[in-house]
Amino acid sequence: MTMTTFQTILLTAIIAIWLVFSIVILIATIQNFLYDRRREKREQESTARDIEYRKERDKREAEQAARDLEYHEKRMKLLDK
Repeated sequence: MTMTTFQTILLTAIIAIWLVFSIVILIATIQNFLYDRRREKREQESTARDIEYRKERDKREAEQAARDLEYHEKRMKLLDK
């Protein structure tokens, strides 16, 4: 085996390894990009659900407060008699 053949084999191996690493990095980058977009979409949907839940909870709390006030007013009237 001559030195030129050895250098050619070594160069080919190095280029092949570099190509494999490049492909792996490219695939990882694409996967991360897609995951980030999905995560952002999930976060936006979660935020929208949270806002809707808070509105409904505030509405229920206001209704409960109104019922409690009405009950206490009636109770006070009954106690005053």
